Amino acid sequence: MAPSPRRLIIQFCLLFFAFIFMFTFLLSTDLANRYLHEPLARLIANSSLPFLAVFGRASVSGNILNFNGFGAAIVEACNGILPTYIYLSAVFAFPSRWRAKGWGVVIGIPLIFLINLVRVITLMMFGAFQPELFEQVHIYVWQALVIALSMGIWIFWAERFVRPDSLGSR
Repeated sequence: MAPSPRRLIIQFCLLFFAFIFMFTFLLSTDLANRYLHEPLARLIANSSLPFLAVFGRASVSGNILNFNGFGAAIVEACNGILPTYIYLSAVFAFPSRWRAKGWGVVIGIPLIFLINLVRVITLMMFGAFQPELFEQVHIYVWQALVIALSMGIWIFWAERFVRPDSLGSR
């Protein structure tokens, strides 16, 4: 007998929050800072550089990105780890086979990285060309977009790789 929908929902919620707690704990350590947060911040800054250089003077020093006189540090809250681990928590908590979960990891991590890269590039452009709009775009536009796009990736994964009827009907 298949588990009831209510039981599946409760199980998903409990697992989701357990994974969130685990990721929060693991990613708040000095090791995570040294081997994940700091290298990822430098990678994002360096990856943004060639795109920004098309539109003006761009330079990077560690995790500090400068573009046409506007400078910003890529800090832990801006490296894309938070939306990634929320997404991964949802993938791991969702009732599905490990193969499907693997596809969720393979699809989600690079897409969230790309979304964050586009976020950083556009924010640098706003900072340089429309500094009066930087904070609003940073706080209100991009935070909502990152959440919505990450949820969209999760829905795509669940529809495409988990639901057996979605493969045959499209």
